[in-house]
Amino acid sequence: MSKIKKRPDGRYVMTFTTNGKRRYFYGRTRSEAQAKYDEFIKKSENLANFDGNITIAEWAKEWLRIKEPSITPSTLDSYRNVIRHYIVPEIGTIKLVDLTAPTIRRLLTIKMETLSSRTVRYIHTLLNAMLKQAVLDEIIATNAAAKVRKPKLHRTKEMVTLTADEVKLFLSKIPIPEHHMLFKLAFASGLRRSELLGLPWSNVDLDKKTITITQTVIKIDNEAVISETTKNASSRRSITLDDETIAELKKHAQRVKATRLASPNWVHNDLVFPGKDGKPIFPDSVSQLCKRYAAQIGKPSFSMHGTRHTHATLLIEAGVNFKVIQVRLGHSSFTETMNTYSHLTPTMEYDAVEKIEQILS
Repeated sequence: MSKIKKRPDGRYVMTFTTNGKRRYFYGRTRSEAQAKYDEFIKKSENLANFDGNITIAEWAKEWLRIKEPSITPSTLDSYRNVIRHYIVPEIGTIKLVDLTAPTIRRLLTIKMETLSSRTVRYIHTLLNAMLKQAVLDEIIATNAAAKVRKPKLHRTKEMVTLTADEVKLFLSKIPIPEHHMLFKLAFASGLRRSELLGLPWSNVDLDKKTITITQTVIKIDNEAVISETTKNASSRRSITLDDETIAELKKHAQRVKATRLASPNWVHNDLVFPGKDGKPIFPDSVSQLCKRYAAQIGKPSFSMHGTRHTHATLLIEAGVNFKVIQVRLGHSSFTETMNTYSHLTPTMEYDAVEKIEQILS
């Protein structure tokens, strides 16, 4: 049974339930959503040609084709990378019917020696999903990955953030105006890297001092691509900016306009932070820039994602309500914000001590 409806964001979604699992097919038009659904049905019918004697590599390729209509391009790219680099080279030649729990367990143990626990858990998650689909499609009888315990997630190092003075020092080390504006907005807004690079001028209201997030720039097959999808529904949001940042954005707009008029091959993507000839900036290049400037202030471990954590931490230290911070960051739930930023910074701890002293004295 399938049905199609229009979402609040203007896109169409077609839902289809098979084997007790609901699938979603999105499109900017009704016909686009229908086309993705039709493609899925066509591919599903081809499954009749498979049996347990196909290899893991062959099934992985087919599984990705099945998943493609119902996941975002960035998620698909992530799946492909993990399968290509970590699964196929190790067990790709094994027949689906011959894959056993001990084989999967050995694979994960080997990968734990060189990869993070988070990545190894991701490998297990994908293998489990691939084999679960094969069981549902009656290609194999059992899911070997379901018999293997997912590796324990090791505690990672605490995210490095900057103090207000360190943010000012960081920005003072940036000689290029376009770079300065990018990081100024990152610290002032808490936007994700993908959201910064995908921000269009049409979503910047300099009079109301707001920016609206509706699209991102992501990596697909090692290229920077503008995507009309965001991380989650809550990521589509409007954020109010301070006067200083707005003033700098106005100057930045003039610089971008001058560059555009001087470029005969300009691609009109309307990006606030365009790359060469107006094309999207490759996300990793921004992360490399951040590392370079951070090293100049003695913070080599500070990352681009740290600008987002710094924004949130400074707001918390200033006493801003967690709910407000959740909305600014585009978190899907209040719990996510609390779990991420419930730690005490030194400034907050000293403030707590002073307050309890005032209460009890």
